[in-house]
Amino acid sequence: MDDVLAYTDVNRRAWDRMATSRPTRGGAFFRDGGSTLDDIETVEMPDVDGRTFLHLACANGNDSLSWAARGARVTGVDFSAVAIEAARQQAAESGLDARFVAADMFELPDDLGTFDVVHASWGVVCWVPDLDRWLSVVVDHLVPGGTFFLAEHHPVWEALGAPDDEGRVRPVADYFGRRTPSGHSLDPTRHPRGWTEDVETASFVWPVSDVVSAMTAAGLKVEHFSEHPVPELYDGLGDAARSLPGVYLVRAVRT
Repeated sequence: MDDVLAYTDVNRRAWDRMATSRPTRGGAFFRDGGSTLDDIETVEMPDVDGRTFLHLACANGNDSLSWAARGARVTGVDFSAVAIEAARQQAAESGLDARFVAADMFELPDDLGTFDVVHASWGVVCWVPDLDRWLSVVVDHLVPGGTFFLAEHHPVWEALGAPDDEGRVRPVADYFGRRTPSGHSLDPTRHPRGWTEDVETASFVWPVSDVVSAMTAAGLKVEHFSEHPVPELYDGLGDAARSLPGVYLVRAVRT
């Protein structure tokens, strides 16, 4: 097993334990047009009706089914079989055009096919040990002219800890850490829901510049890049939280 797959295997075992802590919304919610998407996502990807859509690291399928409710023909992939089972149950209840596959992003099935859109969102990049290898997978599963849409937590948020009793924040991880796994050094408030001290993970902090540069190197043309404050991510900082980046979005096209 190579180093990348060794890391993802550690994280797969962790997510099989944590997956049950992520609530599902139920198929009826999505069948009736319900959505768990943020407004900034639908503003940047407003028209998905009829488009084939690959959602990498889809977790329990909440967001995947939200895209399906907007008319996308969705395939969701996640390495946690526990999460995929929850996603499949919701999909069956919803009657929407969505299927779910249990697979590592770095070992996708040969017959998965290519898609109009490949999407990753909200806590994916931090689990990626190798950006170049990951983005080669993305490009391989895009049709020519297809869109890669990334909506992600900002690594500044990952690198900063929660405010102390005096309202001060300090780095808890290296913003330029790249391939150095941060593991338990992250502030507990940055860990996924369901994480406990006995859950072993290997996470990475990738500067935004590295992510965008790797997209370009992989043959993707960046059409949109934006950063946004999300004050609730910096609970305890008050108005100062609006001065820090919470998320970033990138939309790029396979050339």
